[in-house]
Amino acid sequence: MTAMVQKPTEIMDVLRKLQALDDEIRDIRDGRNALVANMERLHTVLSHLDRELAEKRGKLAEAESWNRKKSSELDEERDKLSKAKGKLTGVTRSKEYVAVNKELENVRKTISQREDEVQSLVKAIGEFREAIAREDQKVQDLRSQAQAEEHANKERLAGMEKKIADVDSRRQVITAKLDRSIVSRYAKIAQARDGIAVVPVVDNGCKGCHIQLQPRFIESIMRGSSIVTCPSCSRYLYAETSHDASGAVVTA
Repeated sequence: MTAMVQKPTEIMDVLRKLQALDDEIRDIRDGRNALVANMERLHTVLSHLDRELAEKRGKLAEAESWNRKKSSELDEERDKLSKAKGKLTGVTRSKEYVAVNKELENVRKTISQREDEVQSLVKAIGEFREAIAREDQKVQDLRSQAQAEEHANKERLAGMEKKIADVDSRRQVITAKLDRSIVSRYAKIAQARDGIAVVPVVDNGCKGCHIQLQPRFIESIMRGSSIVTCPSCSRYLYAETSHDASGAVVTA
């Protein structure tokens, strides 16, 4: 069973190490969340592009249906022209000849208009089809890229989860050295202060909220005679020190 630390200086040393581990976990989680968010954004973009392509294919199908209708109408007009020409060969009277000729002229105009419509429509459909093919290729390339990134990110995410588990194991060892009430208070402060529950005193002020501290607080912190928290933000305060490779406190 791990012995709990009792002295204020030892408690603050453990709290600092605990904060460092929590900072490490937060950084790893931030990186993990950024990867996940990036993949989610990519999937959202792909879904949006898929919907746009589906809409464009729907419009293409409508245009092709309209083209078939216009082509059918053109065939009907050509059939009328053929019949009118046949009628002309059997005309003997001048009035009837003029009437059939007029009918032929009208049919030819209609055919010319229909041909222009169909030709323009065929050209537009071809260009639209090519545009859809280009976009479809871009979407396929993006999907391949997303799949490759997702595969690579799975390994990275697994590595991050392992790191988090490793750091959390070290964290459990650290928290076992502290009284539960201290750990509970630390957690409440961290939750209320964006994960930062332990901060140094810098220029006689709390580095967390930057309030200037009274001399009696500074004296207690420097002497290490008691656990001191900021009267403004409630964070644990310590004198500016660091740890060496062995984990021992080094005074700055």
